[in-house]
Amino acid sequence: MVVLLHHYAGFQFIGIPFLPVATIGTAVAFYVGFKNNQAYDRLWEARRLWGGFTNVSRTLAASFISLVKDKDIQKDFLTRHIAYLNIVRMQLRKTIPWATNNEDYHRQVVSEADEVKQFDHAIVELFQSLDKMDIYEKVKHKGNIANHALRYQFEVLTKLKREKVLDEYEHSDLSKLLGELYNLQGGCERIKTTPLFRQYSLFSRLFVKLFIVLLPFALVSEMSKFSQYGVWLVIPFSVLISWVFMTMEQIGESSENPFDNGTSDTPMSAICRNIEIDILEMLGESNLPPKVEPYNDVLL
Repeated sequence: MVVLLHHYAGFQFIGIPFLPVATIGTAVAFYVGFKNNQAYDRLWEARRLWGGFTNVSRTLAASFISLVKDKDIQKDFLTRHIAYLNIVRMQLRKTIPWATNNEDYHRQVVSEADEVKQFDHAIVELFQSLDKMDIYEKVKHKGNIANHALRYQFEVLTKLKREKVLDEYEHSDLSKLLGELYNLQGGCERIKTTPLFRQYSLFSRLFVKLFIVLLPFALVSEMSKFSQYGVWLVIPFSVLISWVFMTMEQIGESSENPFDNGTSDTPMSAICRNIEIDILEMLGESNLPPKVEPYNDVLL
């Protein structure tokens, strides 16, 4: 429309100097870049927390197996640990309306995956697959099921201590590992329930749109200097520059919540499955579950 008005209608006055618009574009780029840095920090912290789950789980499994020689107790305790990790994963995948981006383009390619389903159905399937429905009946009405599932592990350690299977030092070391799991879970919940400031999302999108609207008015004067038909270059360059700025803005928008069931989220399902395989191998199991494969080229 700007090109048509300038070239055919003779509205030369709609062309504005490029410098003010370029200044706005620079400011917008800094603002969007800052927002993207904050979003990446959240994404990276989430990945570090789940790396902590992996390390603590391996240490817990190796320690418990070396300290408790009863194979049934080993398998029962570590199976409950696998269940706990998957409960944390499912709770983090719950959608919180006020903390979730309204645009769901980053979730569309994984929305039909088996890993992304309603929490109530998924949690029942988990306990059924692990044959731990007795624990589910105790915790199903709790607001934070993972919290109570881990608390039950503390009770098991205390029982083993009273039965003289563990001494005080062994009990203390294993309890510290379970306490570290609480710290990791709390870190993930902090990210999940504390969204990136809405001011970033609101004003970054507003500033980008403002820049995109002003861009052709600034380009039309510059491009018309090249030749008689140079003004038509306003169209492709406006589209290209607008696409770059809008993409930059959407990158931060789609990665600000690393537990939002999106394409760039932390692959919690894959991490949980890898931990499960490691623990089962430590227990000497041969019937191991397969690793999680990417869905639509996205590892969940």
